[in-house]
Parts: sequence; structure tokens; C-alpha cells
Amino acid sequence: MEDVAAKFEAAWEVFARTCANAVAPEATFQAWFAHYLISQFGIDRVAREPIFKHLHADSQWQALVPGGEVKLDAVVMRKPGVNLPHYVHRAPDEDGGLTGMMSLADLAVISELKVAATAGQGLDHKQVAQDVYKLSMLLEQAELRGIQPPLAYLGILDNNAGRGYRRPGLDKRLEAIPHHPAVRILMYPEPTSG
Repeated sequence: MEDVAAKFEAAWEVFARTCANAVAPEATFQAWFAHYLISQFGIDRVAREPIFKHLHADSQWQALVPGGEVKLDAVVMRKPGVNLPHYVHRAPDEDGGLTGMMSLADLAVISELKVAATAGQGLDHKQVAQDVYKLSMLLEQAELRGIQPPLAYLGILDNNAGRGYRRPGLDKRLEAIPHHPAVRILMYPEPTSG
């Protein structure tokens, strides 16, 4: 049986160590991260930026996710064969929820990436939390539809030399408005205690 979590986390570790000293636009980091996911899962299982519409999700996190759609940085399919058409080309849900959510059944991993070096003033806790809530909403919608939820990860690459990311600020925000417990937050380098 495939250990999806171990493969994803191995890709994250190599990506983070390899790219931590680079300075580039966030889209470049996302492409690099997809490369490392491809090295673990194969090119026919990794995709970037599938879009899900959430105007009628009726989710506890919906108001915390701006706009009417969710665009994910990287996903891993459960089996080979990427088939993630734009939501306008998918059949609508029978219950009027997120359009085309049945494709969530095909996803083994959903993920978001935040890169501190791309934010001159440092990462904003509100924007980082929005990604956590975005992942939370998708997990919730999968559960409501009886779909085996994918693994959900937010990766934070803390590589802004001038403004390091302070994880306690995010933790405080997530305490005030809790997220789905299955969302895993990976950070490189790991925050030090104290």
C-alpha cells in the first residue's frame, strides 16, 4: 500500500532544503514544488491550480475564503491520469454545493504553499490562515458528500532573511477560529520553541 503522506512529506523536505535560499516569484516556487511532487508520484498524478467554485458551499469556513472559488497550488491524484477540468466544464453537484466537487474523490492530496521570500514585508497571518481555511472547507465538503477526504497540507517556506515568519501568530489566529483538524501545517525550517 502506498504511503502517500510519507511521499508528500519527502517531496516537501527536499524542495524546502533545495529552494530555501532562492529568491523568485511565488509561482516559480510552486512550479519547483510540483517538480518534487512529480519525482515522488509521477507526472501523470500531479496537477497545479484546479479550481473549485464555493458560492453555495454552506461551510463554516466559507466567509473566511475570499472570492467565489478555491484554486489549489498543487494536488496529487489517487491514481494515474489527471482529469481536472475547470469547474465550468464539470457536471454540477446534485445537492447544489460546490460545483464539481466529485473530483475531490480523485485527489489523494490537496496542498497550498506560502513562501516568505516572495512577501517583502513578510507573510501575513491572515493570508496564511485563509489557505488553512480553504483546505478546511474542501475537507468538510468531501466529508459531507461521503467522499474519502484527501490529505491536506499547507507548506510554509520561511526564507525571508529580513522578516522571519512567526508561527505563534498563526497559531493564535487558528485558536480563535479553529480549522479542520486534518489540515497539516509543514514549515521549513521548523520553528524553534522558546
